[in-house]
Amino acid sequence: MNQDTAREDIAFIRQTIEQGRRLVGTWSPDMAVWGVAVAIGYFGSYASARRLWSVDSDWLWTACIVLPWAYSLRRLARRLFAGHADVAAPAPTASALSMLWFACGVCLTILGFAVILAGEPRHNWWINAVAAGVMGIGFFASSFLCNLAWMRWVAVGWWAGELGSYALGNRAEALLLSGALMLVLLAAPGFLMMRERRP
Repeated sequence: MNQDTAREDIAFIRQTIEQGRRLVGTWSPDMAVWGVAVAIGYFGSYASARRLWSVDSDWLWTACIVLPWAYSLRRLARRLFAGHADVAAPAPTASALSMLWFACGVCLTILGFAVILAGEPRHNWWINAVAAGVMGIGFFASSFLCNLAWMRWVAVGWWAGELGSYALGNRAEALLLSGALMLVLLAAPGFLMMRERRP
């Protein structure tokens, strides 16, 4: 391998990592919106389980899932209805990151609606741990795609939360833990990255 090829490879790697970092910065508002919305769903479910209010948790969760999806899919809607036929193909890292988080979102949405339709919330406590595990996978893979080491620690936090959710089982406190995880490990990183993006 000659020096020119090595320089080109290094430049490509740097460009790919930088594109991944930019994409994470671009998606930081989505992280904040999803973190806050899902935390509201968990805290509302806790309040309902403790009989602190009488709002139907199924309707609350439907809103906490559908509204963030509408927000996150706004770019796709803009692209579809803007009439731009010649849209540049996304960079490989950007495409991989987008698809990773899209797949995580689809997986958790399907499980969430399955739990809502199944009823019996006492038997569906496992979804809290599964959600934490999936979020850990998303952050861990993203940390390598973007070369952001701090995301690995966020992933570790999610996996610790997964263990905590399993330990709490179907107790109402598991809902509080899951809501706190959404705020601290999803919404907070989103808000921090939004602040860093500001000039």
